[in-house]
Amino acid sequence: MELLALVWSFFKIGVVSFGGGWTVVGLIKAETVPRWIDEAGFASLVAIAQATPGPVALNAATLVGWRGFGILGALAATLSVVAFPVLAIAAAGLVGRRLRLDQTALKEALKTGTLAMMMMTFWVLLPKEGIDPFLALLGAASFALVAFTKISPLWAIFGAGAANLAFRTLLPALLTLAPDKF
Repeated sequence: MELLALVWSFFKIGVVSFGGGWTVVGLIKAETVPRWIDEAGFASLVAIAQATPGPVALNAATLVGWRGFGILGALAATLSVVAFPVLAIAAAGLVGRRLRLDQTALKEALKTGTLAMMMMTFWVLLPKEGIDPFLALLGAASFALVAFTKISPLWAIFGAGAANLAFRTLLPALLTLAPDKF
């Protein structure tokens, strides 16, 4: 019975995973924590799902299914998360041949849903003990650099990491040096 509940959970995730990536992480957490995985396990799951090739929802389904039910659970959860998208693509192909859809309206509807799911993910992943102001500043600065300049997101990530390292490690070490050491 629990295996069917797992399949149903990941089928529901598959229904709304059109945004892919981080848009579904909040929903995955809501569906899996604490029923099949704890908070620490979920943090590890997200890291592994991001690091392995393929969509986050697919990787998460496989990992949660494996952890809870072995190979059968991994297979069932994986197939359930892709079932609706595969069926929807097939149906859209059939219907699309017969109907003319307003592409602009369709894109706007998908953007709205994706934005809402990304906001949910952001909210779910916020630390419970509060936000570190320096990390919030780094995040906002990285966002602004990427959104309003032509700087690559990769450089913004590396820059934020280097700034955090300098602020957390190097600056305190320099401040503890005696004045005669300069």
